[in-house]
Amino acid sequence: MDQSTETPPGERPKSGLSVYIGKDVSEIKKEFGEPDRIDDSAFNYDWWVYNVPDTEYIQFGVKDKKVVTLYAIGNGLDVAPYKLGQKLEDIYRFTIVDSEIVVKSDSGSYQFELNEEDLNTRLLVPLGDLYAQLYLDKFTGELSSIRFMDSDTLVATHPYEMMYRGELAEEEPPSEKEWEEVNEANEKQIYAITNIMRKQYGESTLQWDETTANAARGHSREMHDKSYFSHESDAMGSLTDRLDKRGVSYQTAGENIASQYLDGPEAVHGWLNSDGHRKILLDKAFTHIGVGVYKGYYTQNFIKQPELP
Repeated sequence: MDQSTETPPGERPKSGLSVYIGKDVSEIKKEFGEPDRIDDSAFNYDWWVYNVPDTEYIQFGVKDKKVVTLYAIGNGLDVAPYKLGQKLEDIYRFTIVDSEIVVKSDSGSYQFELNEEDLNTRLLVPLGDLYAQLYLDKFTGELSSIRFMDSDTLVATHPYEMMYRGELAEEEPPSEKEWEEVNEANEKQIYAITNIMRKQYGESTLQWDETTANAARGHSREMHDKSYFSHESDAMGSLTDRLDKRGVSYQTAGENIASQYLDGPEAVHGWLNSDGHRKILLDKAFTHIGVGVYKGYYTQNFIKQPELP
């Protein structure tokens, strides 16, 4: 049976990855084995990462040994009631789409408001006692990736404009040491998701280049520390200036930057839906990539390495 007909609108799915929300981590291990790695997040959960390179990628958000959220990309994954790669018009046939979503919990009542860009690229759909974030490719009209979460995680991360009555529990921000681990985790996640996207769109995957990544890290940190957002740095110059100063060998180069996204997956999705960034993200000329993240600032540096004589 088609996934899109299995679950009535608004009900929690009985199959697919979302059934793991609320489950003990032992259930993940039983199905998927040990994670490829466990990443820190900027929130009160860790990411358990399962990666079939360039094909399928899942990260389960785990808090107190329970799954509270997950992100998935890769067209072979079961994300019922949806299908990755599904057309938006199919989704609209069985999904109740609203620009205002009200979440009630013990701590209060919270209203999330989706703007026009959200409705075109980042839908929020209640499914019983959990929520699905549908990451859409607005250029193809297809479901690119998906995130499921419980209500507490939705309120804690508040990825949309939020109004509330009651108390909003402020999480303790990461320490500087924790930020180092979160930054590194986001870099790895962006790299993996970028390669899956490139393969899905028929382009070659990219190799990691650490020297290029150091250039990207330096730019993200400088943008954060000096409170600016630009490809041009007063201190370090343009992208090519920055790569040259790091000793990177390249024939061509490109750069994507982003700021104030929730995490790495959200940043990549933002680039996919911006025409100029998308062209760089999917450019067939590039062979290598370096990613640098510093707190809320994200930089991707792409290069084509010189061919060996």
